[in-house]
Amino acid sequence: MRNLSFPLLVLFAVVATGLFIITPRVLKAQGDYILGPEDVLEITVWSHDDLRRELPISLEGQITFPLIGEVKAGGRTTQQLEKDIAGKLADGYIVNPQVTITVSEYRSQKFFIMGEVQKPGKYDLAPGTTILMAISIGGGLTEKAAPKRITITRENGGMKKKFRATMETLVQPGDAIIIPESFF
Repeated sequence: MRNLSFPLLVLFAVVATGLFIITPRVLKAQGDYILGPEDVLEITVWSHDDLRRELPISLEGQITFPLIGEVKAGGRTTQQLEKDIAGKLADGYIVNPQVTITVSEYRSQKFFIMGEVQKPGKYDLAPGTTILMAISIGGGLTEKAAPKRITITRENGGMKKKFRATMETLVQPGDAIIIPESFF
């Protein structure tokens, strides 16, 4: 029994440390993320399981929630939407409602990956996506890829800018990632 408890203790420490390091990034990403059409939200009103919903944001940027009807979600953060829904629910429906919203599917923001990847195309962009993650989403590099010459074309203020990227570069909405072919 004693021989088994040490490996379990080590495993627990590794998992707990990983959660401690990852969780703040995920929470920050959710709080900063601007919601848009086709994102899917998970909405929870604490102590009211009958109001728990998973809802897509419409193309007009709206969601429809029980008791309060249509609510503007597009162009806002999850925190702003939580306050709005809580305020509307508090207006005659629920005393001191505690609303939590998470994005269960990021679909409104896209990036493009082209060139020497297995599956070039347009993909949904989640907060914190790096070039390395984008390559993975695109099925990985081909044998002909030149990973040290990756470029991104990014629109900024109406102007397109092309620059070199590393595997750690963060992908932004609308980025076009180009993986060139190696010379050899």
